[in-house]
Amino acid sequence: MKLEGPRPVATERLRLEPLVLEHARALDRFARLWEVARYTANIPHPYPPRCAEDFARRSTEERRDGGGWVFAVIGQQDEGMVGVIDITLAEDRRTGELGYAFAPWSWGKGYATEAARAMVRLGFGYMRLDLIEAYANVENPASCRVLAKAGLRRIGEQRMPAPARDGDMLCEAYRAYWSQVR
Repeated sequence: MKLEGPRPVATERLRLEPLVLEHARALDRFARLWEVARYTANIPHPYPPRCAEDFARRSTEERRDGGGWVFAVIGQQDEGMVGVIDITLAEDRRTGELGYAFAPWSWGKGYATEAARAMVRLGFGYMRLDLIEAYANVENPASCRVLAKAGLRRIGEQRMPAPARDGDMLCEAYRAYWSQVR
């Protein structure tokens, strides 16, 4: 099933906008930082020039092809872009993987949780997914708390491919079924 959209999503303090090339400069400001990249499987470090632009272009293409939706997370208090969050669809289009990265200056404010809850609602509501999965590096307990507060349940640990780390990483695996959160 191919869906039209996405449209921006508003929460109490955030606006989630489909990621476009115009967001690349703001994304580069935090994605290039080791303190952000170190917990992720896919953000390289050092962050190559034009990497944010390439990511924005790929995100637009994936969205057009129905493979996933990436949003820029914008703080509504003139904070600008504070993160990115996405749901990448599996081939069956019934399962999505939630992922995110947030700027260090936005940590501890509840923005990741607020955005993750919005994406879970979008995934089960508009996208009509049956299952949302997510993985957090075991060395990042804050991200594990975000996933739990967003309604996902920890199902155990799993080694996940981490191309940007030249290997794999041990992650806490989380999962939510539509039938559990409706």
